[in-house]
Amino acid sequence: MTELFGPGWGNYAIRGIIETSVPEKVSLWPSTPGWWILLALVIFGSVYWGLARWQNHLRNRYRREAKLALDGLEAAYLSGDQQSLRKLAPLLRATAIAATGQRQELASAKGDAWQQALQKLAPKLPPLPVSELDALAYQPLNTQGSNIESLFTQLRVWISAHECRND
Repeated sequence: MTELFGPGWGNYAIRGIIETSVPEKVSLWPSTPGWWILLALVIFGSVYWGLARWQNHLRNRYRREAKLALDGLEAAYLSGDQQSLRKLAPLLRATAIAATGQRQELASAKGDAWQQALQKLAPKLPPLPVSELDALAYQPLNTQGSNIESLFTQLRVWISAHECRND
């Protein structure tokens, strides 16, 4: 075979150099058992955390529904529907029953027993005005002198902060 260029052509310093080969590609998969164990722990921890979050989401579904119902009742009251106030006491009772699962005990509780049951579910909160809620639910509506907006706020705080005893 003949050379393309003559013997004096090109860089004399690189004549006779042998090119190196390209190294093998480095695998990104872990090669030692410790990394596989760590990967398994991360996956297990992520799945456990996700399931715990999902269970908490399902467990607190009744709270979200109660807040939506309370928001609807407040909107109805603010638009002039005073009859919506009659539904506050049943909403509170249904929420407490959903939180505890004690239908028999809470459905028949009245007066001080009802007040104590609600206070037991939220011991860090001030007592709810149960007598005012009962008056709004069962007596002729007279909202003169009562602070209905404060009542909605107290109920919203109680729904958000009470302790769930059905776990």
